Amino acid sequence: MQETALQDLDPRLQQQIENARKAVSKNPVYAIDILMNIMERHNGCLEARKILRQAQKRSNKGNSGGLSKLFSKFSMGGSKPAKDPVKAMQNAESQLSANPDNVSAHKQLAINAEAVDLLGTAAFAYEEIYRIESSNLANIKSLMEVYIQLEKNEDAIRVGEIAYRADPSDDEIQLLVKKASVAQTVEKGNWDKDDDFRQKLKDEDESLKLEQAGRAKTGESGLRSLIDDDLAAVSEEPGNLNIYRNLAANYKKLGELDNALQWVEKARKTEGGKADVNLERLSISLQREKMTAAICAQQQILETDANNEEALQALAKLSAQERAYRRQAAQNLIQRYPNEFTYRFELGELLLEDGDIDASIKELQLALRAPKVRVQALVLLGKAYKQKKFYDLAAEQFHTAKSEIPGLSDEKKEVLYELGSCYELQGDLDNAMGEFKALYGADIGFRDVAQKIDDFYSRKKA
Repeated sequence: MQETALQDLDPRLQQQIENARKAVSKNPVYAIDILMNIMERHNGCLEARKILRQAQKRSNKGNSGGLSKLFSKFSMGGSKPAKDPVKAMQNAESQLSANPDNVSAHKQLAINAEAVDLLGTAAFAYEEIYRIESSNLANIKSLMEVYIQLEKNEDAIRVGEIAYRADPSDDEIQLLVKKASVAQTVEKGNWDKDDDFRQKLKDEDESLKLEQAGRAKTGESGLRSLIDDDLAAVSEEPGNLNIYRNLAANYKKLGELDNALQWVEKARKTEGGKADVNLERLSISLQREKMTAAICAQQQILETDANNEEALQALAKLSAQERAYRRQAAQNLIQRYPNEFTYRFELGELLLEDGDIDASIKELQLALRAPKVRVQALVLLGKAYKQKKFYDLAAEQFHTAKSEIPGLSDEKKEVLYELGSCYELQGDLDNAMGEFKALYGADIGFRDVAQKIDDFYSRKKA
C-alpha cells in the first residue's frame, strides 16, 4: 500500500476534506464523521488523517475523561500487526476519536501502518506517542527506525540524542544514532571530511556486527545462555561494570525486572559503581518500568471491566506513586549532581505537568545552561510563561528556540505555532500571521493553522 497525496484524490473527495478542515474548529464531530468515512476508503491519505487528528483533539478539548484518560496514556497491547492491518488501523482511529491521547491506539495504528508500508502514517502515530510520553524509550526507538527508513535522519538523530540523555547506557539508542548519522553523511555528500566519514563507516560496521551478534542469540534460550556466561564471568571480574550491565539488560529483555534491578544495585555497590551516575539512572529507569507494568496490569483489567472499582482505585494510587517517584528521583539527582543541569530540566518538566508553574520556571531557567536540553528548556519555559499569561516573556523564549532549531522539524513547527499563538494573544496579528503562514506553507495539516489562515483572510475580505 502507498501513501496517497491529497491532490491525487478524486476532486469531490478533496472538497469533502476541505469542508472537514474548515469545520474542525466549529463542528469537529461533523469533521470526524466525514474524515472517518474517507479513511475507510483511502487509508493511506496522511494529510486527511492529520486533519482527522485535529478534529479528534478539538472534539475532546476540555474533556478530561477522569481515570479513563489517565490509564489510556500507558502503553500496552501487542507489538505485532493484526491479521487485517487496515481494519486494525480503522479500529485505532475509532478509539482515538474517543480519546486522542490513547497511547495503545496510537501504537496499534503505528505497527499496523508499518505492516502495509505506510511509513509516513507510522511515523505520525509514533510522533503522537512521543508527544504524550516523551520518555517512552521503546517508542523513541520505533520512531527512529521509521525516520531512518523515510530518510529523515536529522529527526532520528534529534530524538535519539534526547533519548541518550535519558538513558546513556541504552546500546540500541546509540546504534540507531550512529546508523542515522552515517546515512545523513552519505545523503549530504560530505565526502571532503574523509577522516570523519571513515569513522562513521567504522561505527556503522561495528553497529552491524553487534546487531548480527545479537541476532545469533535471540529468544529465551539464547538470553539464558548469555546470562549464564556473564554469571560465570562476574565471579572472575567482580569489578567489571559491563558484565553487570549485560546481566541487567538481558534480564530486562526476559521481562525479569526484579533480577535486572538486583544486578544494577549490585553494580552500584562496587568501588567503580558508587559514583556512576549512569547506573543510578538505570536503576531509576527500571523502577519506573516496574511501576508502569503494574499500572498496565490494572489497565488490562479495566479494558474488559471498565467499572471495576478495585482496579480504578489501584490505578489511581499506582499512577500517583509513579509520578511521586519520578519527582523524588529527579530531586535526588539534583542534590547529588547540582551542576548537572539536565536534571533540572527533568524536574522542571515534571513540575510543569503537575501545575507547579513557578517552581517549574525556576528549574527550567537553570536548565538553559545545559546545551543538550537548552532548546527543550526554552520551549517548556515558554509554555510555563504562557500558562501564567506572560505572553511577551513566552514569545521571547519561543523566538529564541526558533532561531536555534535548524530546518523545519516537528519540534520547529511546534515552536512556530506557539510563537504565533503568543503574538495572537497579545493582539499582534501581523506577527502572529507571519508565523502561522510559515507553518501553513510547510504543513497545512498542523493543528488548526489552516483554520487560522482562513479566518484571517475572511476577516480581510469582510
